[in-house]
Amino acid sequence: MDKKTETAPSSGSTGPSGADRGPGNPHSFEWLTDEMSASLDTVHRVDKEGFLYEMDCSYDYYGNPYITSLMEKFGVYDAGCSAFVTFNETGDSVLTARNYDYRHTDAAGGYTGLNVAIHCAPDGRYRSVAIADAYWLDSDNATFSAGVLDDGRTDTSMLVMLPYVCVDGINEKGLTVSILKLDVKEGESSVDQKDAGKISIGHSVLTRYILDGCATVDEAVAMAGDYNIKGVFGMDFHIFVTDSTGASAVLEWRYNKLCVTKVDAVSNFYSGFDDAEDYYKNGVLMENVVRLENSVKEYKYGFGHGYHRFTGIVSALERYIDFSREDRAAKMTGEQAMRILSVAAQDPGTEATSMTQYSAVYDSKSLSATVCMHQDYGSVFRITLD
Repeated sequence: MDKKTETAPSSGSTGPSGADRGPGNPHSFEWLTDEMSASLDTVHRVDKEGFLYEMDCSYDYYGNPYITSLMEKFGVYDAGCSAFVTFNETGDSVLTARNYDYRHTDAAGGYTGLNVAIHCAPDGRYRSVAIADAYWLDSDNATFSAGVLDDGRTDTSMLVMLPYVCVDGINEKGLTVSILKLDVKEGESSVDQKDAGKISIGHSVLTRYILDGCATVDEAVAMAGDYNIKGVFGMDFHIFVTDSTGASAVLEWRYNKLCVTKVDAVSNFYSGFDDAEDYYKNGVLMENVVRLENSVKEYKYGFGHGYHRFTGIVSALERYIDFSREDRAAKMTGEQAMRILSVAAQDPGTEATSMTQYSAVYDSKSLSATVCMHQDYGSVFRITLD
């Protein structure tokens, strides 16, 4: 398959198609600061279809009362995804690969998506680049669909919330973070920790805090324990963290307790609790039978959706194990990692969490992400930290 790689243009430049940025979109919220407005003016298209944009964030998004108020009103995302970690072919860099899956539709009912790679450099914290799903900023009205951020009409004020709706990213220390959906089992409720003396935040806020403040998996685990985590609208998530040493772990909250499990791959079922009878732990696939009855998923065996994607990824990782390494870690090229993601990708289906919005491979050495949009693996875009 022929493939072309394009580096995302810098702010204010033309997109890869060579088209002009256009007249610029309005951003009319009265409380926007000059720094916020300047950041919104950096938004530019990366791919021809307008599924992927890029933005520089130069404003202070910590403690802003207007952003906090907006976050309390809008719905959190709901997605079925897959992720894994490996070393590159020479073993001197860590690759974290991730599919972000959700079936978005526009006002006309067609399939769409709108993702923004946002560059953040908060004072006294780590620089990062992360990808946010902008569709969720007004999902009820499908305001933010493909191609609207440079149409000259759509108000982009809501994009100031993007630092807190990122679904994956990498920071300057080579730490990556990915958030993935978990299904709340029948008879249970989403996490709602209420430990005295701790601030309550959602999973997406913790994702941002980890990117901004952590250099290692251990630091991310410690930070997660400093907060009460609260699910939103009855939904739960787990967070997959990797660092430049190759360490990786998934953070999960069940029965209002934080559980940390060393894993190389995750999808959409619990990895670390005793009812997850089949999981990948410390390099070993603990495999039991997943049972389907009349094509309905059976959750009493510990699985949410994503089991078959998970086992496919694990099987692929096993083919790339470097047996000369004491840790038996996998090694592969970025292209091979992307190929595994392509096999695990989802076409639009009956489930809302089907349809792969993008596949991304983060590189801890180059501090970059290689991104393919909507299963177009012939067009590859490279987003760098700087």
